[in-house]
Amino acid sequence: MADDLLLGIDVGTTNIKALVFDVCGACVSAASAATPVERPHPGWAEHDPHLLWQAVVDVIRRALAPLDDPQRVRGLAVASVGEAGVLVDARGEPVAPVIAWYDRRTAPYAQHWKLQDDPLETFCLTGMLPVPIYGMFKLQWLRDHVAEGYAAATTWLHIADYIAFRLCGARVTDYSLASRSMLFDLRARRWSSALIDRAGLRGDLLPELVASGTRIGEVTPSAAAATGLSPGTIVGAGGHDHVCGALAANVRRQGDCLDSMGTAEAAFLPLDDIPLDERLFVANASSWTHVTFGVHVARDRYYAMDGLFSSGAAVEWLRGLIAPGAPLHEASATIETLAAAAPPGSMGVLFLPHLTAGERGAFVGLTAGSGRAALARAVYEGLAFEWRHMLEHIEKMLGVRAATIRVIGGGTRLPVWLGIKVDVLGRPVHVLEMDESVALGAALLGGLAAGVYRNEDEAVGALQLRERTVAPNDAARIQYERIYRGAFLRLAPALAPVYAALDELDAP
Repeated sequence: MADDLLLGIDVGTTNIKALVFDVCGACVSAASAATPVERPHPGWAEHDPHLLWQAVVDVIRRALAPLDDPQRVRGLAVASVGEAGVLVDARGEPVAPVIAWYDRRTAPYAQHWKLQDDPLETFCLTGMLPVPIYGMFKLQWLRDHVAEGYAAATTWLHIADYIAFRLCGARVTDYSLASRSMLFDLRARRWSSALIDRAGLRGDLLPELVASGTRIGEVTPSAAAATGLSPGTIVGAGGHDHVCGALAANVRRQGDCLDSMGTAEAAFLPLDDIPLDERLFVANASSWTHVTFGVHVARDRYYAMDGLFSSGAAVEWLRGLIAPGAPLHEASATIETLAAAAPPGSMGVLFLPHLTAGERGAFVGLTAGSGRAALARAVYEGLAFEWRHMLEHIEKMLGVRAATIRVIGGGTRLPVWLGIKVDVLGRPVHVLEMDESVALGAALLGGLAAGVYRNEDEAVGALQLRERTVAPNDAARIQYERIYRGAFLRLAPALAPVYAALDELDAP
């Protein structure tokens, strides 16, 4: 076991990564490439399945290159964004583009569903309120606009499933990715024939369901020739990227919470069970942010999650505004310096991030004296206020309080942003020094599938990860408490319908 290696593949919004880990979670080698994306119309974003596969082949080959023997890689699994999928035919060939998870073309389908469906019934089955990003609406759009491809298709595979299919030939999905389709009965852990029929979709397109970490096949000779992997390498069922990251961070038990400070940011709380009932539905529907529920990649666990889709996009926008053309590390350092120069409260400027996938935002309280430092700090503070609201909304709905908050992701390497987050929360957080939690979580699932680990406890327990605790500054905490309750919680819900109206005006 000491010589065994595991491969984790992460197909993300921005990058595709392949990382080789030892059984203790240490990264042995890694490679990444930009996620290929095309934008044929305003508000649209899509991926060519062939280009996705070629990018995965490239990063696997480069990650394996430093190894003395690729046969040391015992198992692998794939994690990916949650809502995008590939329609393939009987030969396994893609028959339509992949609609990116954040694409907005499906908004009319979500709106129609809201008007004609019983939202309580849908929520009690799926744990979701209708949002355009979900797989159901992408399939409806493909049915109506790529009719020939839809008719020729035999299977719908989430992106992680498609990559696993190209590696081993299995047409399966795991429960965590199925949870993002709005076609999945959470409690029964099966596809909902009632929702499939009501949506006018083909149930035969939906693949077999398995638990994450299940052995689904072996790397085929053709995939081995393409990637450099050894034929027969075990392929395990992976999962949704945020959820795989939670496994690596050991956020598996009720009372834990994960903040993944990446391109999209989520408040993620594991649950022993999910009380999908009318009380929970009303509490969820009455808020300007909506909690979704799903199946964890950890066995016999569920989760509650609320997402801030535009978190990374807001910081990236800020980099482009303040340091256009500068390398990433230089632009980030400039923002950190500016944000540190402004006092808590950003001289009265408040940033309110968009609450859906459209990446809008608003600054409130601008004056002629509001400079770059105030804007930089206001973006950090606004994102922190929004994340606090998401966490507290989940806690209030479920009647729980997160005892331990773990933080992962690229944002942890920005100390000013992290410090503001902690001061706004008013609670200590535990920062895990792991750069690639999603790929590590996928690798652990590959190890479980290959029998490298006997169970999840052994897999997570084998990790040798460093952790540090960051506590809030008391004076800043008190000031942020006033701003959060006196301004943010009053303004954010008032602007939510304005953002929605702008989205409708800007819809393709």
